[in-house]
Amino acid sequence: MHNIKIPKFATERGALMGLNKPIDPAKTAVIAIDFQRFFIDEGQPMGNGHARDILDKANRINAAVRHAGGLMVFTQHSVGPVPALTSNGEPVVETPPKVTGHTLLPGSVSYDIHPEIVQSTGDLTVVKYRSSPLHPRSATHLDEILRRHGIESLIITGLVTNGCCDCTARDAFQHGYNVVFAADATAAMTDEEHNGALLSLAIYYAQVMSTEAIVAALVS
Repeated sequence: MHNIKIPKFATERGALMGLNKPIDPAKTAVIAIDFQRFFIDEGQPMGNGHARDILDKANRINAAVRHAGGLMVFTQHSVGPVPALTSNGEPVVETPPKVTGHTLLPGSVSYDIHPEIVQSTGDLTVVKYRSSPLHPRSATHLDEILRRHGIESLIITGLVTNGCCDCTARDAFQHGYNVVFAADATAAMTDEEHNGALLSLAIYYAQVMSTEAIVAALVS
């Protein structure tokens, strides 16, 4: 588990920025970033113990959001070609990339969501082709999906903290969402990377909270 250290000045500045907004559970979505075996399993390219340590906490947050009537969205990162449409709106038929054991492509074990992550009927899964699923070239249409569900707050969990999770939080802020970043349900390769990302996010873009605090807010 990461040794999490967020300086007091960071959260104080975040409060001055107006980041400490209330969370309406029914208008909240978890964006569970890339809980793929590539980033988790021992022997995978980015697999590490910090990632394995957060699985139970992520499941707790997910269960609380489901119970509160919120929305669960899982992302899977793909290194394949971004889907394109022809002039009449039909998908372009492309030759699929070669799949190897450690490739973030469908058909690879690395691509799969880790089996310890609990998924449920009604959860959504989107495939993204950029670090943030809210990036216009990520091909997820996630912002439109969230708007249709009346979502106002986004809880960010997943992997890795200073990569796709950080990018997603910043994009979510720019899109006008109330952003909550789960400090102990996100993970990086090292404590230094994890805490460095949390520091900047807490000042400018997100409420950085523990799993306990997030679950309590959803229940209350």
